[in-house]
Amino acid sequence: MDWTALNHALFVHLPVASGLLLPWALLAAQRPGRGIRPWWTVARYLAWMGLAGLLLATVSGLMEARALGLMPAHRLFPPALAPSTGPGGLLFRHALLGLATWPLAFLALWAMHRPRKDHQSLGVLALTLGLFWAVVLLVAGRQGYQVAHGSRRVAAPVLVAVPPKATVAVPPSAPGAVPATMLDYPALEPMHADAVKSPAHGGRWIRVWVSPEAAPAYRAGQPLPVGAWAVMSTQEDRWGRPGPEVGPLLALEQRPEGPALSFYWARIPLLQRPAFGGEGRVYLEGEAPPLRDCRPCHARGLGDPTKRSRWRTPRSPAAE
Repeated sequence: MDWTALNHALFVHLPVASGLLLPWALLAAQRPGRGIRPWWTVARYLAWMGLAGLLLATVSGLMEARALGLMPAHRLFPPALAPSTGPGGLLFRHALLGLATWPLAFLALWAMHRPRKDHQSLGVLALTLGLFWAVVLLVAGRQGYQVAHGSRRVAAPVLVAVPPKATVAVPPSAPGAVPATMLDYPALEPMHADAVKSPAHGGRWIRVWVSPEAAPAYRAGQPLPVGAWAVMSTQEDRWGRPGPEVGPLLALEQRPEGPALSFYWARIPLLQRPAFGGEGRVYLEGEAPPLRDCRPCHARGLGDPTKRSRWRTPRSPAAE
């Protein structure tokens, strides 16, 4: 059940693919004459596959909305929690269009299976209902993508000249402020030429960046000098390679009293937000719960050098 709920984005590919391919088969089936029956079969096959995929997408979408807390368990339809421009309204419209595809699917299939003579086309009615169904499927799929990824079209910003203002430096130790060194980690010295997969850090692909003065100590596996920084940038795994989803940043600052750990995730994926109280962005430091799990390995600073991951990205022979 959990696998079905968490793979709604996988199941929707089948009805969306039917929505892309069905119009071409319907158009090809509009030519009257001999040899037109194979196009009837193609159009009907794509329509039935779209209906089967629609069933999987509807069931998995309902389960995922409940698993993520987006819809109460006693409801069969998500409430319009926000205005039409908000995520709640977008989810509501996505579910409404998904529900509308069902009667359109049955009407299109009925029109495609009407009795026809061997030399006749499928007819204008089948073409009209099939095209309408395909358009609604594609629009519903697009809205689902926007719900999952927060994709929106925004107008181009209007640039207005303003007088410069004096900047105020925020110290890294300010409560709730992400340290500048952590955000500007590419300015540090990289310890990995390529990303390596780290089972100890959730199976993510990682690269470590350290202060220039701390690079020799890191390579030798020795304690970092006081004031040194080590920042770990991460990427989510995708099919055994670094994926496009950027994971959290993890930082270690070596202070006189011991290492100070911090955690920053600028954009948490939708499926992982329940673990962070539903937040889309989070910065943690000190003794926050996720950092407590890091303490056993980093109580004195760097972890055990012998346990460093060397699982690098696989390359083809031509790339070597």
